[in-house]
Amino acid sequence: MATQLKDENEIKIFILYLLDKIGYPLDYPSIGSIMMQDGIVNFFDFAQCFFSLVDAGHIREIISDKRASKLLEITPDSEEDAGLDDDPVLYEVSETGRHVAEALSGNLMVSVREKSYRSALRHLSFAKRGAYVDQTYKRDGDGYLVNCSIKDKDGVLMDLTVRADSDYQLKCMLDNYADKPEVVFRGVVALLTGDVNYLFES
Repeated sequence: MATQLKDENEIKIFILYLLDKIGYPLDYPSIGSIMMQDGIVNFFDFAQCFFSLVDAGHIREIISDKRASKLLEITPDSEEDAGLDDDPVLYEVSETGRHVAEALSGNLMVSVREKSYRSALRHLSFAKRGAYVDQTYKRDGDGYLVNCSIKDKDGVLMDLTVRADSDYQLKCMLDNYADKPEVVFRGVVALLTGDVNYLFES
C-alpha cells in the first residue's frame, strides 16, 4: 500500500520536488493527475497545498499572450465563447520554489521520492525540457561500441555504452534510440531500480 503524506509541509515539498523533476510547465489537471496517481497525496490536500504554493510565489502561473488578450476581451455576454479552455493557464516551479525543493526534498522518505520520480519520468518530454539527446558509435574488434547520452540543464541524465555485435544490431540500436530516446531512458531506469524484475525470473 502506498505511503500517503498528511503533513502539509511534506505535501508542499512533494509538489515542488515533482514539478521540478518534470521540468516544464503543465496545466492544473495534468499536475493533479501526476501528483495523485500513486496515492501519495489525496485530492483535497493537493488542491489546498498547490494553491497555497501559488500564493506564496513558489509556483508561478504562465499566461500566454493569446490567453491574456482573450481575458481582456471578455464581457458578461462573451465569456462562454471566449475559448479560454483551448489555452489553459500553465504552472511551473519558480526559482524560489526550486531552491526550497532542492533544500528540503531530502526530508521526504526515499520510497516517496523514488516513486514520485518514476511518475515524473512517465511525463518527461525531453523536447520540452530542452534536453540534448546524442548517439555515437565506434568500431571495436568485430563489433561496435554504441554510446547513448541525454543531458539537460541539470547535467547528465544518461550516459550509456553498449556493444553491438553486428551491423544489423548496430542499425537497430541507432534507429530505436533515435526514434524513442525517452522510452529507452525509462526502460534503463526501470531495469536498474528493479521495476521489471520479472525479466530475471526463471
